[in-house]
Amino acid sequence: MKIAIIGGKLQGTEAVFLTREAGFESILIDSNPDVPASGLADRFVCGDVIAGDPEVIAAMEEADMVLPCNENDELLTAVCNICREKNLKLAFDPDAYDITKSKAASDALMHDHGIPAPRYFPEGKAPYIIKPSGESGSAGVRKADSQQAVEDFLADCEYPEGWVIQEYLEGPSYSIEVIGVPGNYRTYAVTQIHMDQVYDCCKVTAPCLVGESGEKRFDEIGRKLAELVNLHGIMDVEVIDDGEDLKVLEIDARLPSQTPIAVLKCSGMNYVRELADIVCHGEFQTRLTAPVCYSIYEHYRRKDGHIVQEGEHMMAEARPLALRENFCSAQVVMTDYDGTGSSFRGIFVCWDESAQRLEQRCRQVNADLKRLP
Repeated sequence: MKIAIIGGKLQGTEAVFLTREAGFESILIDSNPDVPASGLADRFVCGDVIAGDPEVIAAMEEADMVLPCNENDELLTAVCNICREKNLKLAFDPDAYDITKSKAASDALMHDHGIPAPRYFPEGKAPYIIKPSGESGSAGVRKADSQQAVEDFLADCEYPEGWVIQEYLEGPSYSIEVIGVPGNYRTYAVTQIHMDQVYDCCKVTAPCLVGESGEKRFDEIGRKLAELVNLHGIMDVEVIDDGEDLKVLEIDARLPSQTPIAVLKCSGMNYVRELADIVCHGEFQTRLTAPVCYSIYEHYRRKDGHIVQEGEHMMAEARPLALRENFCSAQVVMTDYDGTGSSFRGIFVCWDESAQRLEQRCRQVNADLKRLP
């Protein structure tokens, strides 16, 4: 099976790796000749989807399934139009995505259907989190320590309506993915999201010990949200456990980054294979399996001579990545390290049946990185 992956940054890197692990062939398409995932794909086509470059259209037509891995509205529209005109299999739900890409729209949906979420300013109490409505992840997120700080931000803001302001909740953040079509949804291993100083995910651990009741509650929330957006494809749900309930921070109807590889390595469930089942066969072809070990997915870079752990934003600027196995004590690494003392970026993935041994391995990864030339 051939998968045409549109976009080669972090989501595209995830998709290319999952495609390889599924035993499929990846055809990566991006207009940037130096996009990070270009070094990992079986084949790379550098071209403009929006302009309808002939080599791009030919590559999409050759694939058994087209998988968009970007959040550029113009590009996504072009992909959907081409797939519709050429009758190509598309692993993306534009209608669900239109709902989830707007934090205001998705928050309103959750509020109307009684799904727990952080309260809006001026309800709740400081501190507050200020997020642009049309961005995903940590893009543009800032923290306001007082009600006055929020009011000052709004007074200086050119477009106040474009921002979502909610109470800042303390507690661990978790994510779960939902794949399927109405009446036939699956949820997968719960992952924990670890943030850096700018609220960007720098590490994912799986599975999470949220207990049987927590897993059941998370499954219920994920399935209900999928039904509400009439999902045909994949969606991830991020929540925070503030000690009262699992409160939904955001939902996104597209292939996420970071969590899929962590889930794959702890449970064997491959989201690209699952999507291919739904899109190409109309139903799941594999048995859903529970986690059998522990996994950790981390980002590291060398910056000014020091090894630092940062969020996913820094991987977008990586040079074309190479896949290395058993590098710096990590079983799987995707990095632009060139063997010199220059700066580099990388994704480091480890797993083990023992949580204690996994923790020891991760400490060794950090120590090995510091000794690299």
